[in-house]
Amino acid sequence: MKIYKYVACFVLALSFFACDKSSEQVEEEIPITIDADYTVFLQRNNQLSGVVIASSDDGLVVKNTLTSFNTIPANALKYRTSTNISYYSISNCEASLQWYTAKNSISKSISLFTDIDPCSIEILAMAHTDEIVAVAYERELLGKDKEFMVRLNTLNAEVENKTEISLDKKPIAIVSSSNRLFVLTLNEYVTDEFHLSVIDLAEEAVILELDLGYNAFRLFTNNTGKIIVSYPELHTTIDPITLEKSYTTYGENTEPGFITTTDFFVDRLGRFYFQKSVPTAEVVEVPAIYDFDKNSTVVYLFENFLTETELNVKYNIAAATSIAYDEENNYVLIGYQKKGQIDKGGILRITPAPDFKLIDNIDLEGVPKTIFTK
Repeated sequence: MKIYKYVACFVLALSFFACDKSSEQVEEEIPITIDADYTVFLQRNNQLSGVVIASSDDGLVVKNTLTSFNTIPANALKYRTSTNISYYSISNCEASLQWYTAKNSISKSISLFTDIDPCSIEILAMAHTDEIVAVAYERELLGKDKEFMVRLNTLNAEVENKTEISLDKKPIAIVSSSNRLFVLTLNEYVTDEFHLSVIDLAEEAVILELDLGYNAFRLFTNNTGKIIVSYPELHTTIDPITLEKSYTTYGENTEPGFITTTDFFVDRLGRFYFQKSVPTAEVVEVPAIYDFDKNSTVVYLFENFLTETELNVKYNIAAATSIAYDEENNYVLIGYQKKGQIDKGGILRITPAPDFKLIDNIDLEGVPKTIFTK
């Protein structure tokens, strides 16, 4: 078992260092050296829509909207990678999937479950590659136990072109890597243990199942395509080809806490950007960055780098709702919701610790749920 030492004071030191640096930034104009576009998916009036935000001499401005993304319900199932995103939704018992890639602004839409009533099944998880989408669902069978399936459909066809793969346990989450799907499943009727079903996309079949024990809450992939299985007290890293495992445990009260994040981003160095719950903070949901190599977390408490007036009046932050990283400019983008305004939010740009600075902000008509850099 590979164990990394987690130093809690490292997090605190960087957090307070950021606070000290931000006080210097207030009187300092920070030039933007490289133009940047950001694609932001906003939630407003229980719908999701996309906008493109650009940097200008006056800071961030809304450049245009994504016209192909204007009818996605807020409760749509989402799967994202560092470069693209897909949404599954049902309207009037018709299922559809919308897919978007930020690097070339290409979007696609396909119909799903045209052969069965989408309202008769429950969608449990979803993932996609550049070629296919995988949707895991359960269906009640008359006089029998539930049926668990993973449906594969090509993204390159405008109509459904399906393949179905049966599972014997309840699917919880899916990720893709190395032409394989990795499905987190739960044996909910017998042991409450979790397993990992490995689906070979060339064979379109389950080729192996791994035992994961209890409390395996989330699946992620890192920057090298390895599978991260997240537990409350540790995470397991699995090679997608050899399926070899390594283990990283956390020290007492030093868990990164990314099992509950609603949005995340992995940069080229493998650092994991996410929302962390800190119950003692003035704003409970805050941005954080976890370094897998160092097994350490930097937490950005809003009250540590914003004045009380900035936090509660100027920006009026209720919670961090999304996060991204602009590698060209070394900016972390923090999407947030405003207090008492469920359909209003904004984005802060900061440079990460140890060279922390608060760069700028934009207010938005909607709450940022996902951010892509371009």
